[in-house]
Amino acid sequence: MRYAPPLLEIDVIGACAGLLVCAAALWLWWRQCLVMQHELTEARQQIARLAASQQSLRDAERRRIARDLHDDLGQHLLALGLEAGTLARQHPALRPQLARMEERQQQATRAMRSIVHDLHAEALESGLEGAVQQQIAEFTQLSGIRCRLDAAPGAFAATPSGGMDNVVYRVLQESLSNIVRHAQASEVCVAFCRQGRSINLTVRDNGVGLPRQQALDGGRRRHGLRGIAQRVAEAGGRFDIASTPGAGTALSMSFPLP
Repeated sequence: MRYAPPLLEIDVIGACAGLLVCAAALWLWWRQCLVMQHELTEARQQIARLAASQQSLRDAERRRIARDLHDDLGQHLLALGLEAGTLARQHPALRPQLARMEERQQQATRAMRSIVHDLHAEALESGLEGAVQQQIAEFTQLSGIRCRLDAAPGAFAATPSGGMDNVVYRVLQESLSNIVRHAQASEVCVAFCRQGRSINLTVRDNGVGLPRQQALDGGRRRHGLRGIAQRVAEAGGRFDIASTPGAGTALSMSFPLP
């Protein structure tokens, strides 16, 4: 006569087998999550490296264009001004017209120098921290708006490389320019801090703020914020905006460090 295990023993064995199956399924799910998380991290890092590489190529092209403008167009404008001055001395009757020509030549020269400056951020040659300090000083001097830099300890310890430093600098430049055009602010705070493998930038003003609907949709429809958001996204970063009508605006951006 064969032994028949009690029903309770069969139930315990079945429950244990079920638990083992569930544990194995959970372990496989957990392992798959780790793999997916690793792949996602790798993909983000690859996007950041690709964005930095593309930015480096764009920076090189900007420097070439800036150099060509300065060396070629600059010389032509200089020659035009000299010729206008010579003609004015030789033909006194034409001096009023030639004076206007010289004035326009000087305006064109100033515009060209401004374009060259925007194309080629020479300030970055001294590092991101120095470039930021210089940009803030120039902003205060030209706009009359008080601007302070609040850099957390170690914020610039690992300077972004591979073109990312230029992205951060350009975004700051555009943010400050946007404040001058639209914010009607009297004070601005530029804050930098490090968080893991990212460098965070916050630009806060005490201006008029954005209308409620524009604040809700991220302010990307107007006020030049679309270009800022796009530049941050192309670099693999994150962009956020907080604004209240009459209470100023805060732009928060995070950039991955290659």
